[in-house]
Formats: sequence, structure tokens, C-alpha cells
Amino acid sequence: MAAVSPPQVGVPVTRDSINAKLGAGASGLKKSTVQLADLKDWGDAYTAGDLETLYGFTAEEATLVKSALSEVPNVTAVVDALQFISKAWGA
Repeated sequence: MAAVSPPQVGVPVTRDSINAKLGAGASGLKKSTVQLADLKDWGDAYTAGDLETLYGFTAEEATLVKSALSEVPNVTAVVDALQFISKAWGA
């Protein structure tokens, strides 16, 4: 039995549009991961107190920044382990 496409509303979905969306999304994921890793590398040199003093963050904001940056290695590990999406970003 042949696959049947669901009814389409709006812009038709085509092979090219699927490839373009997958490529753009995968590329964006990789670029975002690299940007986060670069920011974490920069942020490793600073404490939350440094962020308050040098950049004007509140204590709560500085703690949030440091906490968010502490999650980056987990994100990069997951993205680096992707087998199929990485093919779409041109790895």
C-alpha cells in the first residue's frame, strides 16, 4: 500500500522544502551549539561575582548565566553524538 500524504493547507510540502527545512534547522542547531560552547569557554574565566562587578548583572542574573553555561557541555555532547541530523548540517 502506497503512503498517502495528509491534506495540505497553505504552502505545499515538497521534497525540496523538506530538505531545506531539515538543512536549515540542523545547521542552526550546530551553529547555536558552537556559539554556546564559545560563550562557555569565555565564561569559564569569570565567577558570578565577576559578572556582577564587571558587566552589571544582578546576583540572580549572574547565577543564571553561570548555571546556564554549566549545561553547555551536556548540549554539545548530545549534538556531537547525533548520527543523522549531522549529515543535514554538512558534517
